[in-house]
Amino acid sequence: MGARTNQKPARYFHGILDSIQHTPIPPGNTPFVEFTALSPEGSRLFGKLEWYNPTGSIKDRAAWNMFENARRDGDLRPGTPLIEATSGNTGIGLARLATVNGYEMTICLPKNSTAERKQLLRAYGAKLVEVDGGPNDAIERARNMVADGLGFMCYQYGNPGNPESHEFGTALEIIRDWPDEAPPNGVFCAYGTGGTITGVSRGLVKAYPDIAIHSVEEFTSDPISGMRSQDDPFQPPVADLSLVTHRHEVTKADSIAAVSTLIEVEGHFVGTSSGAIVHAAVEHLKANGGTAIAVLPDAGWKYLSGAPWA
Repeated sequence: MGARTNQKPARYFHGILDSIQHTPIPPGNTPFVEFTALSPEGSRLFGKLEWYNPTGSIKDRAAWNMFENARRDGDLRPGTPLIEATSGNTGIGLARLATVNGYEMTICLPKNSTAERKQLLRAYGAKLVEVDGGPNDAIERARNMVADGLGFMCYQYGNPGNPESHEFGTALEIIRDWPDEAPPNGVFCAYGTGGTITGVSRGLVKAYPDIAIHSVEEFTSDPISGMRSQDDPFQPPVADLSLVTHRHEVTKADSIAAVSTLIEVEGHFVGTSSGAIVHAAVEHLKANGGTAIAVLPDAGWKYLSGAPWA
């Protein structure tokens, strides 16, 4: 095989924690790609592919920031057990950090979380507390455990380190990698904990004051893993939706259809929340044209045990 040319030199890391710490900066940045085949005629859609983070999702960013802030501020002391309520991805990111730093990790999550997520959590050494219901029920169980003195919770739904990781990480990478002189017309983010859409919107409006912020949500009667609706009785304290200009509710069927389309035309296998984002972005561009960015949280391999893949 001939020598490869024009390749950037690899960076040397001092162990796995150093590599995680440097994930939001070069060369560990997640790819920013144009979906040339998927983009409707006369428009351009770009994707931020967050499954290239260490444990396969955008939540690695928030997990790292919350974990390090808690240790720096003295809230998480050596030997203190960690507790977190999560539908999977944040817990996986925290479990990885916990195990290599010698902390016990307990995850409260809905029983209907996919088998792949549960398997990954156990692989990283986490203990699982499975609860009936959805994410709100998992939050209540975790809060009760903390109230009983069983450990410390980062509490992704109310921790400012969650949106900060996107305001000063994800958003800045998008700004740096945006290929045109003209600013993007809009950005599409899923509404889940509120961390991604809050942080990305805060970061992007500083560079692009007129950018439209699109919140992609589930219907309360038709849940999609990792997402919520502004109609949900519980609204995460960390969520600041004041910059949101558009709201899109997507059915699970439309999300899955978009996942299939993205596989067929672009070769990317994304998760269901990413499918919902792609559906909303494509439909908006069909009607309005312009340029848009889709922040895609994770890949589809964590959902293979569920419909329609099982």
